[in-house]
Amino acid sequence: MKLTLLLTMVLFSLCAPGPALAADCPRNIDEDGPVQGVRPLDLRELWRVGGEDDEVIFGDIAELKVHGDGNLYILDHQLCHVVVISPDGEYLRDISREGDGPGELRQPTGLIFLSDDIMGIGAGFPAKLVTLRTDGTPIDTHYPCGAPAEGNVAVMIRVEYEDSVLAATGGRIVFAADGRSHTERFMSISDAGCETFRYILETDTPFDPTGLSYVETEHYYIDGSWELGTGGRIYAAMKRDAYEISEFDTSGELVRIFGRRYEPRKRTSEEKGRVRPLINNGGPVNPDWTIADHDPCVARIMVDPDDDTIWVLTPHGHEDQPEGILETWDVFAPDGVYLRQVPIPLGHEMSDGTCTLVGGGRLVVVRGTGSDVDTGEDDGHGEVEPLEVICYGIL
Repeated sequence: MKLTLLLTMVLFSLCAPGPALAADCPRNIDEDGPVQGVRPLDLRELWRVGGEDDEVIFGDIAELKVHGDGNLYILDHQLCHVVVISPDGEYLRDISREGDGPGELRQPTGLIFLSDDIMGIGAGFPAKLVTLRTDGTPIDTHYPCGAPAEGNVAVMIRVEYEDSVLAATGGRIVFAADGRSHTERFMSISDAGCETFRYILETDTPFDPTGLSYVETEHYYIDGSWELGTGGRIYAAMKRDAYEISEFDTSGELVRIFGRRYEPRKRTSEEKGRVRPLINNGGPVNPDWTIADHDPCVARIMVDPDDDTIWVLTPHGHEDQPEGILETWDVFAPDGVYLRQVPIPLGHEMSDGTCTLVGGGRLVVVRGTGSDVDTGEDDGHGEVEPLEVICYGIL
C-alpha cells in the first residue's frame, strides 16, 4: 500500500497526546485478574469469501461493518471500493471506485453508517467524508476536520459514528519559517452533517521533514487504539507504555481510567528492524533512529455491539499465543471492571488473522497477509496469502 507523501509525512509525525487528567477521575487498574476467569469462544463457521480460489478479491481491508439489513460492508483501502456480502455470505455488489468524481474514493480510511440508507466513507487526504446511499448512489462530500477552502488542509486517519456523534482522528503539518516545523494532532467531533466541529485531545510535536530524526516513543498517537461506544463515549489508549484505557465524553472531559497490570511485550531484533516512519516508504532503517525495545501496551480496542463491553487486544494477545489460539482479548464492563479473558480458538486454522465483533452474535475474521493485487508481490515479510473474510457464529 502506497500513500501520498503528505499522508505519510503526517502519519510519521505521531506523538503522545497530553490532555490534563482529572485528579478525581475514577481509576481502576486491575491487579487480581478477570473476575470471570478465562472463557474461550465457542465458534461455528457460517461462511467465507475471498482467499485463493474465490472470485472475490481483496487488496487491503481497512474496515468492515454490518448494516441493519444484515449485510456486511467491507471497505478495501487498496481497491478503493466497498464489497457488500449478504448475511448468508453471498457476494452482492461493489460500491464506489477509485477517482475524484461524485462518490469516488482515494485513500479510504473508514466506513460508517449515518442512517438506514446512508453510508459515509472517510478519505485520508484531504480529510473528507464521502456520503452515498447503500445502493451506491453518490450524495455529498463533508469535511469533519474542516473544509480545505477554509485553510483546514488535514489528513484524516480514522472515522467512527455512534449515537449521532461523528469522531475522526487526524492531523496537519505546520511548516514554520524558522525551521521549527511541527504537527498538530487531534480528534475532531461533529454530527452527521459536519456543519460544525471541535477539536479535542489535541497535541503538537516537532517535525523533521527530512526523516533523519525519528524517536519512536515521541511519535505515538491514538489513531489505531480508540473506539466509540454508546452515547459517543470515547475509549482511547492515551499512553503508549501503560495498559490504561481512558474514557472521555464528547467534550474531551475524562470520565474514568481502567486497565490491568501488564508487562510490555519485548520485541525481537527482527521486529525492531521493521519499525520505520511511514515517510521512509519502506527504505532501509536509519541507524540514528531510536526504536523502542517494547511494543505499545494496547494494540486494538473494540466495543461489542451486543452488550457494550470493551474488548482490548495487547501485543502479547496477538503475537504470543499457545497452539490453537489465534488471539486472546481482555473484556471489560462499561464501568471498567475487568470481566474475562477470551481466547479465539482458531489457531489451528490460520496463522494470520484479525478479529472483529460485528453484532448479532457474530465474529468476523480477516485471514491472510494480503498482497499487491497488481503485481502479486508480498509485503516483504513472507509468502503472500490472499485475504479471506470468514464469518463465525458465537455459540
